[in-house]
Amino acid sequence: MAYEAEFVNYTLEGHVATIAMNRPERLNAYGSQMREDMTGAWAEAVGDDNVRVIILTGEGRIFCAGRDIREQAERGSTLPPPPSAAAASLNYFGVPDTDKPIIAAVRGGAWGQGWFMACGSDIVISADDARFAMSEIPTGIIGPAFIPLKMNIPWLVGSEIVLRGHQISAQQAYDAGLLNHVVPSDQVMTLARDIAEEIAALPPRHVQVTKRQLAMARPEPSYYQSEVAFARGRDELMALDDTREAAQAFAEKRTPVFHGR
Repeated sequence: MAYEAEFVNYTLEGHVATIAMNRPERLNAYGSQMREDMTGAWAEAVGDDNVRVIILTGEGRIFCAGRDIREQAERGSTLPPPPSAAAASLNYFGVPDTDKPIIAAVRGGAWGQGWFMACGSDIVISADDARFAMSEIPTGIIGPAFIPLKMNIPWLVGSEIVLRGHQISAQQAYDAGLLNHVVPSDQVMTLARDIAEEIAALPPRHVQVTKRQLAMARPEPSYYQSEVAFARGRDELMALDDTREAAQAFAEKRTPVFHGR
């Protein structure tokens, strides 16, 4: 039986697995249940020897709107429940460290967690009307923005995207080197499938060993930056009133008022 979950559609055609986030009424916001469902889908795809390529996408009009800020506000706490041991094994991008190529097929938008998952993929195909944002600061949280900055984006381009938190167009993302292809929305999945099938037809071990070599060539943050300094900054900001205000204002659809405390 294929993997089944509340907020994920998992399909397998030939040697290509498709993982589709499936909570369109919340724009595929990444809440605690979505995180666990996605973890199970990743485990299914990575553990299945028949799978050679993985397509990551989202049902509905938005790829992924980022973390579930409404869930955060409803919890009455800025700290999410701890992930399961399996979920904690995903990397900073929210995808597994796997030798199998990951193709992100983005329609509508990829913000916050959606942005990170796209950055962690090997090939990114975007709709021409999609929008991208690293929106942690405006929504009152800190994310490991240094990861895609260090590994995907030129410094000046990335620093403005992070500090302002504004959405950028697919064309701007393409110009910054974040996307491989920009096509009309109705062609995104077709192109993703064509590329996935092309790669799946190649010698699988050759593809996997080559991807491993490519991963080794990417720069990585230091242990101190990723495990110590980031954790300290996250804990400091999570305790602030401004963090709670950002989530509450989002849930109430009002402009937040920040006081720096």
